[in-house]
Amino acid sequence: MNLKEFLKTEANQLKAAYVFNGPNEFLKEQTIDYLVKKYIGSTKAFNLQMITQGMDEIDRYFITPPMLGNKKLIVLEEEVLGEKEKYIAEILNSIPGSNSVIIKTLDIKKYKILNKVFKKAENIIQFEMLKGSELKSWIGNRFNSFGKRVDKATVDYLSGLSDDLFYLDNEIKKIVSFACDLEIIKFDDIRGILPIKLEDRVFEMVDAIGNGNKQRAMKLYRDMVLLGYNYFYIMGMTIRQYRLLFQIRALIDEAASMEEIKKRTGLADFAVKKMYTQAKRFELKDLKNKLFECLKTDMDVKTGEMREDIAMEVFISEA
Repeated sequence: MNLKEFLKTEANQLKAAYVFNGPNEFLKEQTIDYLVKKYIGSTKAFNLQMITQGMDEIDRYFITPPMLGNKKLIVLEEEVLGEKEKYIAEILNSIPGSNSVIIKTLDIKKYKILNKVFKKAENIIQFEMLKGSELKSWIGNRFNSFGKRVDKATVDYLSGLSDDLFYLDNEIKKIVSFACDLEIIKFDDIRGILPIKLEDRVFEMVDAIGNGNKQRAMKLYRDMVLLGYNYFYIMGMTIRQYRLLFQIRALIDEAASMEEIKKRTGLADFAVKKMYTQAKRFELKDLKNKLFECLKTDMDVKTGEMREDIAMEVFISEA
């Protein structure tokens, strides 16, 4: 069952147990909050039971009826499963009609007994990471929940930052707080407080290297480290950048059209235009050499020939 169908379920139609399966933990928490408000309301203190690792007598929580209300929700964290999977599967049959158990899992297929039980009953709700239009819709709706409307440019920018809803929710709250007097939030109004995309920093760093400005390139790299990005992530993005530039420069030399470059690279319009301009500032042989140097540095780190904490700085200083 998909989430939209599940959210239409009335209280008297809720089944005894569901699995909330998938990597989208934020959406799971948001859905549980929705269920609590819809079915439990003011009796939350009595009728919402969270079961975490180390708690005993789980069956007691499953079968105890609600207090001061008609519905009780029991949320079981994945860490509880472990050795108790078989035990939990057995006690699912004892849940009264007034109660509903939600079992959170990243991948239900890891739990053969429970997967067999729930697959047969079709009570598995999937929580995948949001992508594309779904992610953009979520961002817009999240702003609406705070009484704000937001322009397309801001939604597009935020959706390009991450698909981690915890991170995006935090950024949205910061924007709403900053723009408290605005009914409609526009990109130009909040540009100064928006987090810089890692891709943009890497783009600037590669640009600085190409212009011979090693001091600027080094500062950009150290800024990324201070923001919490590690060597492997930064180098991975740098290799990707040089690969794309090499590919685009080669296509430019072949007199390929912008549309052909977009098709061959899979990049969006704005990204192609940006990368096209940057690629024209390099010779193909220079991009090939830089890509080789990146790959060699990365191999040296992975084989223990160079320490990861200095590898990127060595690459920049010798570029």
